Amino acid sequence: MPKPIVLYVDDDTANLETFKRSFRFDYDVKCAPSAAEGLNIVKTEKELGLIITDQRMPQMTGIEFLKEAIKLNPHPQRIILTAFTDNEALLKAIQEGHVYDYIVKPWEPKTLKEICDKAIAIYNDRIEKIKKLFASETKLQIFEEDVKSKYNFDEIIGWNDGLASVMAQVKKVAASNATVLIRGETGTGKELIARAIHNSSSRNDSAFVAVHCAALSPGILESELFGHEKGAFTGAIASKKGRFELADGGTLFLDEIGDLPEPVQVKLLRILQERNFERVGGTETKSVDVRLITATHKPLEELVKTGKFRQDLFFRLNVIPISLPPLRERTGDIKKLIDHFLVKYNKELGKNLSIEPKAYELLAKYDWPGNVRELQNIIERAVVLGEETIASDDLIQNFSEDSSTFDNLPLLDSIKGEEAKKIVCAMKQARGNISEAARLLGIARSTLVHRLKKYKVL
Repeated sequence: MPKPIVLYVDDDTANLETFKRSFRFDYDVKCAPSAAEGLNIVKTEKELGLIITDQRMPQMTGIEFLKEAIKLNPHPQRIILTAFTDNEALLKAIQEGHVYDYIVKPWEPKTLKEICDKAIAIYNDRIEKIKKLFASETKLQIFEEDVKSKYNFDEIIGWNDGLASVMAQVKKVAASNATVLIRGETGTGKELIARAIHNSSSRNDSAFVAVHCAALSPGILESELFGHEKGAFTGAIASKKGRFELADGGTLFLDEIGDLPEPVQVKLLRILQERNFERVGGTETKSVDVRLITATHKPLEELVKTGKFRQDLFFRLNVIPISLPPLRERTGDIKKLIDHFLVKYNKELGKNLSIEPKAYELLAKYDWPGNVRELQNIIERAVVLGEETIASDDLIQNFSEDSSTFDNLPLLDSIKGEEAKKIVCAMKQARGNISEAARLLGIARSTLVHRLKKYKVL
């Protein structure tokens, strides 16, 4: 660990030598025989932790020197050494923040070192807090920029085109606190819309908390949503706030609400009705102010009919329904999305790939069962694996096998022929070993088996 840097300013060179000799093993001592030279050191030594100065000097007093030093670097601690008891001036300097402490000459090395060590400790603590604050502000700035780039209306691709009617509705909804149910196929961007609602609402200074209901078991989900008290179950070694408490004052987004288990549905209904709940294993009633947005790709009306979803809860959630169209109904947005993801992944990977016109045509005619998320994944893979230009045959092997239009695209006729030739060639090279042929082609074995059957090679 480097020694603390200490600057000592005194017009008496004998005093400078004495100070340096006394503390050369404890500090990285910088000496200046005048205030002007001292200010030059303050200007250049960015890690300076402590400034010690004599009070009575020609051209500039110690207090005047420190006032100028603060303008150059406000962080070092400051000590005055003086043979004169100008108590009123020193007291005023301390009160105004120019001086940490003062010592009357002649000084004792042990006493002065104790004061210097305390001052340096204060400096180190302050610098550490400044670094943490700067890091937090930087992270916050990055987060805010990330949120702005992803979740503001102006940044949602297609909001002026394929999503125009949806976004008009979303803008109205954002101004209220009404419960919203977002419906749409997987990959259509339901969470994106939920975040846009939150960030355009009066709650945007508070938390947006998202929970994927289908990803958690019923027991864990209840604890995640409502929290638990210490000892509520095995492993509950401490009390824990749930997502409702964490979202207090903000927005809670529950994705795949159709997968919510019956006991959790009952508790959620109570919150919507009464705005209070108890943690798992607790007896204290807690109140929260949360705007609830839910999403599902399942037909909740059918789940209500089969008894898998409570009708009263459905009515409570379905106050403002918003339906997101699938990508196959937003064909005008496909090129914009392709260009957006191409720029995004080119930037992330330091590449400059372009897409051939036929590849654009192929992507525009595909029916996108996985919606925007599938398109994003395909472009990402193409950029990762591509070298200069993304062609049609760089994309075809990534399409979903379940696509209804996969076998009906006129553009695929020539591509299929070329693909079949490649597969036959790889099978010959691998001497009939499907796993080896799949490795040569760079595709999964299951994908190759499907291709072999499709082309009647197997």
